[in-house]
Amino acid sequence: MASETYSGERGGRPPLSILPLPGGRTLNPWLAMVALLFGFFMSLLDATIVNIALTDIETKLNTDLTTVSWVLNAYNLVFAVLLVTMGRFADQFGRKRLFMIGMVLFSVGSLLCAVSPNIGFLIGSRAIQAIGAAALNPVSLAIITVIFPPQKRGAAIGIWGAMAGLASAIGPVLGGFLVQNFDWRAIFFVNLPFCIIGLYMVYQFVPENKDPAASRRIDIPGLVTLTAGMFCLVLAIIQGNDWGWTSAGTLGLLAAGVVGIVLFILVETRIAQPILDFTLFKYRSFTMVNITMFMFSVAVTGVFLLLVLYFITARNMSQLDAAYALLPLPIASFVVSGFSGRFSNKINPRWQGVAGMALLTIGFLLLATIDYQSSYFDVAWRGVILGAAVGLCFTSFPTMALGEIPHSKVGVGSGTFNTARQIGFALGVAILISLFTGQIKDNITIAATNSVQIVNSDAQLPAQVRASIAGALQAASQQAGNTESRNSNQFDLTTLADKIPNGQALKPELAKLQGQIGDQFSKATVKSFTFTWLVSGLVALVGLITAFFIRPPSRAASSAHWENQSAQDKPPVVDLA
Repeated sequence: MASETYSGERGGRPPLSILPLPGGRTLNPWLAMVALLFGFFMSLLDATIVNIALTDIETKLNTDLTTVSWVLNAYNLVFAVLLVTMGRFADQFGRKRLFMIGMVLFSVGSLLCAVSPNIGFLIGSRAIQAIGAAALNPVSLAIITVIFPPQKRGAAIGIWGAMAGLASAIGPVLGGFLVQNFDWRAIFFVNLPFCIIGLYMVYQFVPENKDPAASRRIDIPGLVTLTAGMFCLVLAIIQGNDWGWTSAGTLGLLAAGVVGIVLFILVETRIAQPILDFTLFKYRSFTMVNITMFMFSVAVTGVFLLLVLYFITARNMSQLDAAYALLPLPIASFVVSGFSGRFSNKINPRWQGVAGMALLTIGFLLLATIDYQSSYFDVAWRGVILGAAVGLCFTSFPTMALGEIPHSKVGVGSGTFNTARQIGFALGVAILISLFTGQIKDNITIAATNSVQIVNSDAQLPAQVRASIAGALQAASQQAGNTESRNSNQFDLTTLADKIPNGQALKPELAKLQGQIGDQFSKATVKSFTFTWLVSGLVALVGLITAFFIRPPSRAASSAHWENQSAQDKPPVVDLA
């Protein structure tokens, strides 16, 4: 059987689209993957590590929450916009070359972030980081897909997926530790040694590979229309909650985005070397996996974002404690990813994906059944189910998405796959946060009304005291849409006893009343979360249905496909090493 590594049965001859390593060393694909994971891991880590530092950045750089949110938005916006383009550039100019350029840009961006004198400089530096990350994410998957033989590819992709879960786990915890013990700038300085080590390892142990038939000509019309269309769509998704989904700005951006994407499709179908090869969508697995991955990403936002908010707002945890509380979920994801990848050659990846989407659906529906009295354990074991679901999906979907397409196109294929994932995440944030905000506003208003009725029915309290408490409750309800105002149900009624005549005798009654009011607000808060998780479960159910339509080739057919691709490669003319 032909091999895709340097030590294969074809006399040690590698696929001709893969160039030799520096010094003529023999390729060790596992060592190459370790090198690639340095950059991939850091790019995902920075998508989550900053969340925990926003408050410190806001204070230290003397800005406001709306402005500081662009530290996140700038990264996510640029990252999502450039994924497909970077995948195509990798196929054209060399995947190793682009990966190393991405690491350099990510390192420079990290350094600039760390020394930023003001918020504008920081936001711009985050955009530079994101340009580098947009190269690291899809290109790492493309190279792993090429350098591993079919019988080991599933396990390798499983580890790649597990790293995504691990980064999600470590990001908030590491960010909290660094901010608490040093400063927000430390979360960017910590990238530099890892980037330097990773850059050296990639140069030494990762072979250059590209599409040997790809033209070096850059598709400028396609690049402009795709970038403009994606920029407008993603920006509309990010700003929809703040501007309003029916506002002129949001609708205008959505319309401009649709026009840009339509123009992009028209341009790409008329040129010989497009950025996005639409012939990829003739492969059923590729098309259906991208649709399923999009639905998965929309739904899974309810895990990584809303569970953190739940621990902070409903259980009154600090941000760092909330990060620790979330750890069982990504740990489960990491473990399941490793095991599912290891057994990927024995289990059809389609059924792994179906099982993952089924567990995701079940996990959300179970999470929607908790109430305000549920213990941490009640939430944690449901989170473990969701983590296992994420692990199965991250292992199986990339394998199926790239299993049929020519390995000369895995760069753009990986970019397309990651774009579907990233747009799903962005849309998930917009939809679920919008739903949650609307729910908590309505539910806490109802809780305040019910609490006022409870207060007014308490005949043991003087009328003046009841009126004062009722006023405080109405003020609390006005902050219902602000998830940061987690103390709205925690004002201490017993302090009123110190301010009124003979108030000490009323302390027991005030304490009882406070408990009743607290229950009303807690019920309202948790109900808002459970409704949003129910919606996440319904979205996951749609993804489960689409997963059944995935028809990946058999393992034998897939192996034969990749071997044929290797046999068809042509000798490289230009040495990119």
